[in-house]
Amino acid sequence: MIVTPITHNRLSTKRDTKFSVLILFLSFSWATWSLFLPNTANAGDIKIQEIQTTDSFFSDPPSIIASTSQKHPTEAAAKEFFSSKNSCSEPDILKIYSALFKQTWESSPEIQIAEKLKEQKSAEIYTSWAKRLSPKVDFEIAQKHYLNKDISEDTSTEDAINPLLLKDSEYKDGRDVTDWNFDLDIPLYRRTLSVGIDISKLEYQLATNNLEIKTRELDTRLHELLSNYMVASYNLHNLKNSILISQEHVHNIQRGYDLRDQTKLALLRAQTNLTELEARKDLNEQERDTAFRDLLDFTAIPENNPTWSWLKELLKSEKQTAGCINSFSALTTSYEKLQNFLRKSTTNATLRDFFLRNSLLYKKILLERKLAKSTADQYTQSEWPELFVRGEFDKKEDTRLEDYSGKGSISLVLSVPLFSGGTLVSNTKTKDMASKISSIQEFSDVLRTVNSIANKKKTITSLQEVFTKQLIHLQQQQEIVRLSFKSYQLKQTSMQDLLTSKNKLIDAKNFLMRTTADLGILLRQFAWELGTPLPAPSLPLDPVETE
Repeated sequence: MIVTPITHNRLSTKRDTKFSVLILFLSFSWATWSLFLPNTANAGDIKIQEIQTTDSFFSDPPSIIASTSQKHPTEAAAKEFFSSKNSCSEPDILKIYSALFKQTWESSPEIQIAEKLKEQKSAEIYTSWAKRLSPKVDFEIAQKHYLNKDISEDTSTEDAINPLLLKDSEYKDGRDVTDWNFDLDIPLYRRTLSVGIDISKLEYQLATNNLEIKTRELDTRLHELLSNYMVASYNLHNLKNSILISQEHVHNIQRGYDLRDQTKLALLRAQTNLTELEARKDLNEQERDTAFRDLLDFTAIPENNPTWSWLKELLKSEKQTAGCINSFSALTTSYEKLQNFLRKSTTNATLRDFFLRNSLLYKKILLERKLAKSTADQYTQSEWPELFVRGEFDKKEDTRLEDYSGKGSISLVLSVPLFSGGTLVSNTKTKDMASKISSIQEFSDVLRTVNSIANKKKTITSLQEVFTKQLIHLQQQQEIVRLSFKSYQLKQTSMQDLLTSKNKLIDAKNFLMRTTADLGILLRQFAWELGTPLPAPSLPLDPVETE
């Protein structure tokens, strides 16, 4: 009488368990069969389109929990992990970026240094012109003490010549004399001053160009750092959702193990996989925090600034973060502007010619070469003749300081260096070598920059192909997860295969978002270096427009 009820209850429990597992299997299969994927038949024809979020590669989320009476956190995670949106965008990220750009331009140490350097070089231009055109007047006052001066001989000699001098003069210079004088210098031609003017003008032009470059680089660098932060946030959201689903999976395996319907090995593998995901979560959190610290360091914007709160609020979910990456990368717009330069028919010579005509980087290289040559002129500036006006006005001898009695002269002076130990030859050779070094440096800088542009072009082309293959890989990985789950339910595959395929699906989603962000970064850097920068947020006083 006792055995029959126990057996009946055990069989009933097993039937309920199997029925629950069957419901879970049917729900998951229904979700994965209805996923939305791009048509891979035309994948080879892709031209950097607006990226769909990886959430859109799945249809309606499966019902992880059999009961639908109330929502469970795992259901929300599954809904986000298997989002049904075909395309996702978040235009608000562009407003946040515009605010960050303007605040960074105002507070960034690099921008502030560039602005102050420009002001400094402007003041140096005035100084060099003032030295060249303005007369120079110096005043000197000195207390002199003569050593071994024979006053008696001087007195007796003067007395012999003019016996009335002692009566007429009330003062005679002694051993201690207070002297004063004015010196006037008017340069008519002085090589050192002309070279100084040339150098100061080139340094100011270089500082102005450098401020423009820093402003443009601010856009590319801030775009890169913000993209890295969004990708790190996306990876973390993706993993968190996967952890919630895995926790529910471990709970189901544990329940099956308690009911003798699952093996201990299956439970251990599920628990191990969950532990691995949680460890990856800690690493992803560290990567996200590091990316955020890089943003803080570069922008110099305080952490309590409301813009950061606005950004974090916009990146609070996997779906929203993916939309931000899509909108921020703006791959369609960028590719349309640069498609003529990204074609296979575009040669490196074409890129080089466009770079030489339009790039601020090449303008910087030219200014640096001219500055180097002007600086080389300093080696021979002392070998040139000088023509100037010299004036002197000194205190008369045997007069008191308070009498302000003086005498002076003015003269036109031509100074010609005749011999200085053969330095004319050595200084001329030094100047020639310095000039040749600047020319070699110019060639090296142009070659390196053009090669960098060509390499970025190849990288963009390669990433386009990678992007296409990642779309196909994501579809294949999704199919593997679906079949692995079905085979596992039919006892035809192991728990390890199921867990491995699920983890690879996570990586496939992350890789696609990383490629999307990298393409956006590379396109912007390529355009900037080439000399046709992509649009950046406007500034109150844009140095590029005011020059």
